[in-house]
Amino acid sequence: MTDYKKIIDCRLCKSNKLKKVFDLKKTPLANGLIRKKDFKKKQKFYPLSLSFCKSCGHAQLSHSVSPNKMFDNYLYLSNTSKQSREHFKSYANELTKKFFKNKKINVIDIASNDGTFLNFFNKKKFNRIGIDPAKNLLKFSKKKGIKQEVIYFTNKNSIKIKEKFGKFEIVTANHVCAHVSDLHDFFSGVSNILTNNGVFIFEVSYLADVIKKKTFDTIYHEHMDYHALMPLISFVKKFGLEVFDFQLKKYQGGSIRIYVSKKNSRKINQQKISRQINLEKNKLKLFKAKTYLKFANEVNNIGIQLKNLLNKLKKNNKSIMGYGAAAKTTTLTSFFKISKKELDFIVDDNHLKQNLYTPNFRIPIRHPKEMYKKKPDYIIILAWNYADHILTKHGKNMKKYSKFIIPFPKIKII
Repeated sequence: MTDYKKIIDCRLCKSNKLKKVFDLKKTPLANGLIRKKDFKKKQKFYPLSLSFCKSCGHAQLSHSVSPNKMFDNYLYLSNTSKQSREHFKSYANELTKKFFKNKKINVIDIASNDGTFLNFFNKKKFNRIGIDPAKNLLKFSKKKGIKQEVIYFTNKNSIKIKEKFGKFEIVTANHVCAHVSDLHDFFSGVSNILTNNGVFIFEVSYLADVIKKKTFDTIYHEHMDYHALMPLISFVKKFGLEVFDFQLKKYQGGSIRIYVSKKNSRKINQQKISRQINLEKNKLKLFKAKTYLKFANEVNNIGIQLKNLLNKLKKNNKSIMGYGAAAKTTTLTSFFKISKKELDFIVDDNHLKQNLYTPNFRIPIRHPKEMYKKKPDYIIILAWNYADHILTKHGKNMKKYSKFIIPFPKIKII
């Protein structure tokens, strides 16, 4: 028995016309952080490569890892960063003003994590339900007074949810669709619990931003999909649903927020949608295999430049640390082979990650106060999507000791 398998069909259109366009070789699980006492245990590595569907244009991983290996115990917390809190607060306020203003309604957040997003919905106006498979996150939601079911969201479990809580006027799923093992089953479940005039809103990393900003490090085993608008519009129709609007967001390095309803229940913003699809097809060329081959080549060039820079600094006896033991850090350090030879340690704001070690090269993860204690010459911001926040928080105090390196979309030293 193996805990991973090759994906032979497109996860959206089911076509078998898949072309491998970027091979990142075998890599450990992105959030598979290690305790020091487990150093002698053998690490597991899994194939990591990007495929492109020649039928519908969807981009996805070539292999999937068992969800239980990645999500039953989860170390990411939505509440850790100020940027995430502000994003979710604004998001909740928008939905509160935009939909169902005059009555108390049911809202469910799929992959609700620590309850940060739901906590911004007024409990007097909303019946708030969370769904998340991570047992270790339940205590955080409980503290916020949010009901959270510790289950995976599937079509089968949607029936149990509907029996227990009824249907929902608002269903949300933020940065989780790429994590779902069976998207057809997942969207069937969403359709099952959504009221006839309800709204399903989901956010995903936007493929256009991944390509434009060269953020290859968002490719890891948890992210099985890299979404564009056009393939999603065709996909949701299979479940009696339709996309009626979207928004582009800066969150997580570039995201798209998709608004979905039951068929013929809401006015479609057709002109806006058509403009974006035309942009995806003709300017961004997201549905051409050569776009991904060019992307892979550019990423390799950035990797060579970054590795050369770090090696040069080390030869000059400069101390270097990383900021952010994010999931993307595993991809970046593994693919570019950045180890303890280059990075003395990494700091992270999430207390669940502190005093652990990165997978693969086992770089120690410390509290940010270690940065002030050691005063490194250079700090490479591995959590590049939070670079502005990190520089605002630490730049003024650290600038007399350290320079900051931002690796994407091109290497920048501040």
